[in-house]
Amino acid sequence: MNFLDGFLKIEQNGQFVYKNWVEWDHALIPNEPEWIRMLIRGVMLMLGHCLECTVLDGCYFTLDNMPELPKHVRCHCNQIKIPYNQVMIKAKAKCNIKKFTEYVFKDGKASKGKKQIFQNLGYGIKDSEWLQSEFCAQALKNYLNGNYILRNLDMYGQRLAIIINLKNVTFYSGWMLKPNGLIENTTPFGGWSYEKV
Repeated sequence: MNFLDGFLKIEQNGQFVYKNWVEWDHALIPNEPEWIRMLIRGVMLMLGHCLECTVLDGCYFTLDNMPELPKHVRCHCNQIKIPYNQVMIKAKAKCNIKKFTEYVFKDGKASKGKKQIFQNLGYGIKDSEWLQSEFCAQALKNYLNGNYILRNLDMYGQRLAIIINLKNVTFYSGWMLKPNGLIENTTPFGGWSYEKV
């Protein structure tokens, strides 16, 4: 580890990117296993702690793109600076194949218009595995570069909007942020982006 670790990153094109990463910390909440985490969050709730604060524990954010801290009066949260290497090693993206096979490409009104959007781009249910893989790869890359938008935060977690590019068409996909930099897809299509490709 060198003195620039966590502060400066060199992109593949040779450009320097400055990002400070932090881990959200709320006392006594473990990052894993999930069942113990949920149990302790329940105990902390009975002791008067906020579910929104405890759900953020262990989540990675860039310092310039994180929820406001403190979140409320008597907030027990703080941020711990972490090296970019840690984020790169631990961060992962997950997308359930059913987001495509049983949602996007579902017949009828179940897809809420998403089927038509993907079909217009030339994709069908046969492309579900490729789309799953591509969404994970693009979302993880954007997350690691700090290219995400904070959306709703509630007792279940912090939602992120992350841009996906398919055939030079960009749109937002929805993700839930979990401890240790895990992002899980909540919706493949969350709205149009007007960023230039």
